[in-house]
Formats: sequence, C-alpha cells, structure tokens
Amino acid sequence: MRAAAHHVDVADGDAFLSTSRMIFGPITQRFARGATPFAPELLSVRLGVCRLSEIRAMQHLVISDRAFRRSFDPDSIKILMQRSGHSRFEQQFHTVELKPQSAIIYDPVRSYSLQNLSSVDQLILQVPRSTFGDDTLARLTAPVPLPAGDDSLTHIVSGLMQMAIGEAHRMDEASCRRVGESLIQLVNGLICCKPAAQETRRSPLQALRERIVAYIDANLARSNLSAEDIARHMGCSRRYLHRAFEGEDMTLERLIWDRRLERSREDLLSPDRRGASISEIAFACGFNSSAHFSRAFKGKYKVAPRELREGTEIPLH
Repeated sequence: MRAAAHHVDVADGDAFLSTSRMIFGPITQRFARGATPFAPELLSVRLGVCRLSEIRAMQHLVISDRAFRRSFDPDSIKILMQRSGHSRFEQQFHTVELKPQSAIIYDPVRSYSLQNLSSVDQLILQVPRSTFGDDTLARLTAPVPLPAGDDSLTHIVSGLMQMAIGEAHRMDEASCRRVGESLIQLVNGLICCKPAAQETRRSPLQALRERIVAYIDANLARSNLSAEDIARHMGCSRRYLHRAFEGEDMTLERLIWDRRLERSREDLLSPDRRGASISEIAFACGFNSSAHFSRAFKGKYKVAPRELREGTEIPLH
C-alpha cells in the first residue's frame, strides 16, 4: 500500500489483497483462473469517521464470514455502488443482482458473498455503526437494494460518493470530514425511507448450501472438484453435504455441472474475454476436453459455443 496523501491510500498488484483485508475486515477474495489478467486497483479515502473506496478489478469472488471477525476490525455499515460490470450479492438467503448505477446497503456483520461476474468498478462507503440508531440498524437484517433509476435521494448519495472519490487527491482533511458528515446524514435518511426488511431465518442446511455454492464458484477451474473435496472443506460428511440439496430438485454433481456451463456462457458473452479461445474458456471452467465442453454446452443452451460467440459479435460490425 502506498499513501498518496495523509487521507488517501492507494494499493494495487500484490498489495491489493492485504490492503483490502485491512480496510474491509475479514474477507476472502478469489480471482477467477484463466481470466484476462490485469492488476486490481484500490483507492481509499478517509472522510472523517467514514471511509470511501474504489475497487477496479477483473471478475472475482468475495466471501465474508462473521466467524472470523476480530475485535479491531472496522465496525461499519457498507454501501456498495456498482459503477460498471455485473455482480451478484447474497446474504441471509437474499440475492441482489448489481448492474451499472445500482447500489446496495448491507450489514457486513452478517455473512455474505459477492460474486463479481465480470470486470468491475465499484465504490464502497463504510459508515460507522455507532452513527445509526437501533431502529435504523433493525432495517438491515437483510440487504437493502437501491436499483438504478431509483429515487432522488439515492442519486444524491451516489453523486456525492462519485464526486468525493474523483476529488480525493485535491480535498484537504477538513473538506473530507464535511463530506463524511453529509454522507452519514444522507445514508441514515436513505435507509429509513426504505421498507423494513423481514427477518429471514436460515436453517443449518440452507446456510450450508450457500457456503457450498460460493465454494464451487470460487473453484470451478479445478477439473477434479468433487463432493469429497467440498465435504472436507465444509467440515462435514459427504452424506450431510448431499442433504443440503434434498427437495431442491438438484444434486451436488448437477450443480457443479450447471455452474461450469453458466460461467462458460458468461465468459463467451463477456467483452473482457473476447481474446480468449473457446478451449481456454472451457479449461478455465474445469472442462478437460473442448469437444466434451461443446457437446455439453449445446445440450444445455441449444447453441454451440462458437455460434453463441459469433452471434454476439455481429451487431458490433
């Protein structure tokens, strides 16, 4: 990590992961194997008691587990604004799709996963928990989505966040503090004007299923990914592992297969993966044979991988 000013921190390359954990607390970040590599970048500015960060990175998975929280980790509510790219946020068995200019408010004390399905540019605002009242915090038992094109207050908050990160190097600490104070008031108002979320209780099997899906998505490139390996990582028996999918009309093996095909389809359609061959995409998604991959892909989507890719390129000419 290198300091650009007293209130601004910049990290990229090898420093990105360690700096992210220092700023955001106990998170695990796993980058997709085989993706077109470029160094992830993190710009973070202290706005008084708040902190605003910008992340630019290729597709990757972020997992947070409250079991690993430490006493000195930041205790803040987070507002994530998607500037570009496509992500999927999951918490308390709620799923929120994040597209450009949409946002979400969530309490990171509750375990969550963030699947960045493409290269992304995101702003993350951390507002100390102590600045919210109990009634406000009660509304964050589940994530609060803020869709693109929502109300004017959402636009004001997102506009102020974008202005602050753009002017970070030029603002002095006093200006940063005033911006932070304004954001605290605005975010409080933003949460209170949304309907209160209903508390959703997850069964142990539901929680296990969430962890299994997150683990599979982070390890799709491993062609030898198996039930035994997943059970060992989850700390349970293979039999209990399969119980997590009883009544779901889905077996664990079928889930792995479908997630591989879904990831390959996303990569084939992604402009960021235009330079990768179909074979490279197949191997990056855990297939051992490009011919086997093509047959499986056509069986699921009724179109060959090459036809899908060529079909998406036609409007660009």
